[in-house]
Formats: sequence, C-alpha cells, structure tokens
Amino acid sequence: MDRRGLMALTLSTLIVVTVASLSALGESRLDVYLSLFTLEYLVALALFSPFNPRSQRALNAMGAVLFIVFCYFVAMRVMEVLGLWP
Repeated sequence: MDRRGLMALTLSTLIVVTVASLSALGESRLDVYLSLFTLEYLVALALFSPFNPRSQRALNAMGAVLFIVFCYFVAMRVMEVLGLWP
C-alpha cells in the first residue's frame, strides 16, 4: 500500500474511533469534534506526507483551513473562559 492509501486508512480509523468515543461519552458540541478531526488530520499529514508536490500543496491548503477553524474554536473557548463571549 502506498503512503497516501495508508494515510487515508489511518485517518479514517482515527475519525471513526473519535466519533465512537465522543458519542459514547455523550459529547454533542460540534467544536470538539472538529478540533479533534483537525488534530488527527495534521498528525496523519505529518506522519504520511505524500511525495507528490501537487497533492502536497492541496493537503497543506486543507490543513491551513482546518487549522484556522481550530484556532477560531480555541479563541471562542478562551473568550468564554475570560467572560468576553456569552
């Protein structure tokens, strides 16, 4: 199996385990799910980065978008703790 296939298999396994675990714990907040999916994607990308520069750019663009969404959710949580967000 090539690196991209192994990355897809690993990422899909991590996402299934995350959804099963969080739903078993009764978690219903979307930001928790998206934050963990982002972290899983970035870890899988770091471990199995493909050699094709064209797909590497596309994966890095997706990683950048997911990282921005992750930063948004973290900023919302920090503002909520500080009392600046309702």
